[in-house]
Amino acid sequence: MKIKETLGLGSQAIDNRERAGGAGKAGDKAATASGAQAAASDRVELSGRSREMAKAAETLSATPDIRQQRVAEIRRRIDNQEYQVDAEKVAGKMIMDFLREIV
Repeated sequence: MKIKETLGLGSQAIDNRERAGGAGKAGDKAATASGAQAAASDRVELSGRSREMAKAAETLSATPDIRQQRVAEIRRRIDNQEYQVDAEKVAGKMIMDFLREIV
């Protein structure tokens, strides 16, 4: 193929590479054994902050996305025409959120 020739991979180079691959497998076993020894002596310690983050993530994953009790209460208030929205308060929060985004 032209790609092999462009990269200098003639049939002889490919044959040599395949032969070297067989010898490399024995070297790979030795490297794996020494890697296993290194891995056995390696240690990882997590900081207190990372443990806190992991605990927070676990708590968050256990928390439901929708608070069913709160939704039911709001629905009840809407049905009874008791739910009032303070438009000025909502507008103020929208403006503050917008200002935080552009800063």
